[in-house]
Amino acid sequence: MADLRDRKVLIKVGGETVRALADRQRLARDVAAVVATGAQVIVIHGAGPQITELGQRLGIASVFRAGRRVTDAAMLQAVAMAMCGEVGPNLLAAFLGVGLPAVATTAASAGLAIGVKRAPTRVTGESEPVDFGLVADVATVNGALVACLWQAGFVPVLSSLVADADGQLLNVNADTLVTALVPALGIDDVVLVTGVPGVFGDIDDPATHMAHLTPAQIGPLIQSGAVKGGMVAKLEEVAKLLQRGVRRVILTGFGHENAIADALLGRPGLRTIVEGELP
Repeated sequence: MADLRDRKVLIKVGGETVRALADRQRLARDVAAVVATGAQVIVIHGAGPQITELGQRLGIASVFRAGRRVTDAAMLQAVAMAMCGEVGPNLLAAFLGVGLPAVATTAASAGLAIGVKRAPTRVTGESEPVDFGLVADVATVNGALVACLWQAGFVPVLSSLVADADGQLLNVNADTLVTALVPALGIDDVVLVTGVPGVFGDIDDPATHMAHLTPAQIGPLIQSGAVKGGMVAKLEEVAKLLQRGVRRVILTGFGHENAIADALLGRPGLRTIVEGELP
């Protein structure tokens, strides 16, 4: 692919990948390189470590069930402060520093995503349904805000906070938000930037890295036990994205210059690309 003109690219970055200034600056240069190809780019960020650390400073304990954060009223304040007062502004500053016309806001803005409080849910390892508190599932999406920003040449940078129909702010998992947004925005490519450069059968064995996968391979890989731990959750997320119309999902690390642009443009590098016909 010579360029990415008119392709819509969603880049999701975990909070652990943007803690250091050097990492944010590297990400900003990478995103700028993608924008320079003609792509329309939206960035969605998490803030997991930052929320946990801020909670500790405020005396608010982090509680997780099945890997998901339980959010009471006090924790919601910490979530909002970490996302909108730390990670979002720091990313915005890095993007502006490389000349990107970025706009940092939340998924609640202009009703982009309307949430509904998650009902108590049965999860693996718990005998009773878990009440996650002020945590949302996405009920509706209106892509008008993003379309306007793209048309005006801006790069949206979203934190994963939404509001419900009654005006209650809610925390939403960034993966949940991405899955909800992709069909409404017509996203072609999703890039998941994490602490590891793709999918490994054994994270401690570089020889088990998987450079290319098809959607049909995901289920058997999980069922066979060839991938374990966090890799299972990553592949389950990828499968959902492909089912919702994404053409290609790329999983890459954050420690190399132009990792995202190189992956999108097919240049050499360590990552996992998942694409192909759905099973």
